Amino acid sequence: MKTPATLGWLLSLVMLGGCSALFDSGGDTGSNSDRLTAPFEPHVDLLADVNRDGVVDERDEAGEETWSAERGAIFLANIDDDQKACPFSPSFTQLSDEQLAGCNDAQDTEVNGEEDLKDLARLRVAPWPGAPSYAVGSVSVTGAGADKVRLFKRMDGEFLSFRIANVLPLSARDLREGVDLAIEANDIVRDAAVWDGRVEVTLTVYHVDRPQELFRDTVMMRVAPVVLFHHLTPVRNVYVSRLDTEASALFREDLGGALASSREPTLFSEFAVDDLWAQDYFEPAYMALPTEGGGQHVIQVNLRSANVNSNERPVPLREAGRIVYWLRGRDQAAVQQYQSGLSPESQTLNSMGNTEVIPPYEKDGVKYPLGRLLRGRGPDSEPDFQLDPSFTRMLDAQAVQPVVYLDTSWLAVAHVDETVSFLPVDSPRGWIALVADPALARRMLMDAQARGHGEVKLFEGKHWVMEQPAEMTVSTLLDHAGVMDTNAMAALEIEEQLAVLREETGITDAEIIRVPFLFQSTTNGASALQPGTVNLLSVSRSLVIAPDPHGPVIDGKDLFKAQLEQALAPHGIRVHWSDTWDLYHVGGGEVHCATNSARVPSPVKWWEGGR
Repeated sequence: MKTPATLGWLLSLVMLGGCSALFDSGGDTGSNSDRLTAPFEPHVDLLADVNRDGVVDERDEAGEETWSAERGAIFLANIDDDQKACPFSPSFTQLSDEQLAGCNDAQDTEVNGEEDLKDLARLRVAPWPGAPSYAVGSVSVTGAGADKVRLFKRMDGEFLSFRIANVLPLSARDLREGVDLAIEANDIVRDAAVWDGRVEVTLTVYHVDRPQELFRDTVMMRVAPVVLFHHLTPVRNVYVSRLDTEASALFREDLGGALASSREPTLFSEFAVDDLWAQDYFEPAYMALPTEGGGQHVIQVNLRSANVNSNERPVPLREAGRIVYWLRGRDQAAVQQYQSGLSPESQTLNSMGNTEVIPPYEKDGVKYPLGRLLRGRGPDSEPDFQLDPSFTRMLDAQAVQPVVYLDTSWLAVAHVDETVSFLPVDSPRGWIALVADPALARRMLMDAQARGHGEVKLFEGKHWVMEQPAEMTVSTLLDHAGVMDTNAMAALEIEEQLAVLREETGITDAEIIRVPFLFQSTTNGASALQPGTVNLLSVSRSLVIAPDPHGPVIDGKDLFKAQLEQALAPHGIRVHWSDTWDLYHVGGGEVHCATNSARVPSPVKWWEGGR
């Protein structure tokens, strides 16, 4: 909306009538271009992509001063490294975490090539051909996030910034001819109480010799939130740690073969880090900007886990998480956020395997088109076993995927991916939930025993740490009172988790697949005794990669493999079984824990979600 800066004064001028100049120029009014013939004659117009069609034009005029699900201009945190100019070292002795985090395209004052220009949202000062010679102006950013914004002005074909990052001067010539602008943020939203991502960009026109404003036009813009991927879109890149062991080589070879058999084009990336758990030390996500033709310009944002390995070290964060800075490049950004001084026991909660996404759904008229975050935590009665509050504030500040919490404190590793997963299917909801079910596992073993298979072995040829034999018969396992007690407890805990999911999502029993496996008791809580087949990698609508359960083979079939294959077959989902025992299972994880994945961004644009 174009508004006079001194509206009362202008209304008085209108009441006097006449086509008078707004200012007394000492008797010499100059040329006709130095006159404002009526208070509403000037064309003072700042435009941004308010209608989100990727084009800045006059159709963006309506609603430019507000931001809603229907209209509102968007810009990006330009924190990638399009020219791969930022240094990297895996060692904190050569480059500190702070040095790594402090380098990206938004930290300089330049547009770093054509690819970098794509990361900047455009604005335009519309031409005002009749602007008088004494009319000058500025474009400035105000609001809580003004210090996180840089403006660029197109001059002689290049976009240039000025000494004050969030203010651009405009000459009378600029006002007459119009000028193209660009805008970037130097950070994502990290705490909504400090900044919610919205800024006001204002074009102000004033007299060159006097401080009094003539007109102003304001556009509200919002920086794009970081969106985590859900499992309804296919995998684009699978990541795994590359350790110098035979077990790692075998797993990576098997994983690569399974991905090659997928119908989806999938990249496969290996990280030379001494950390098994690729799922835990970072989380791929993305942010997006509207483009012409209804598309999205996407920057992948890799979130480093907030795992603090030691409050005593000068660089306390989990070292493998530095991989987010190795990945940083063209349309690849990195973010770290953490709080030191939290209890060591709680650090497992900050692994990214404990942050998943419930796929999109609607309940009671409320839509979640990008899904909801699913995170594990301890009960309120355990204040020292909670998530990193600063990282939580950062996730909450994105606002588009409201979180659901489950109590995972009873688990040794305490991650939500130990008990729950989600798969895409052709149904009204569009997805199913896979939920661990130790009670079903016990019933299956009891049924096998009753049919005369009590002496059939589980875990045949497998060992725990220190070469302790793992194999046992069905009857021996069922007779183990400690294991059965642990699973009675686990079944109750999982039912409580499931009650939360039912309440929050409205999911029905028909949309839940029970995944049978037993837990065992450890010093820190329960962990999977049998490989936890719920901890799988969803590759596409037709393929999952799951850990080999090494269950009892009866009539030529592994009892637990057959159960999951039969449960998923009606949905057209094939299971590729991967042996994770030696490398991952004995350490407390399976296929999902061992891998990570970036996916195709949701076809639903985040700005259409109403948040």
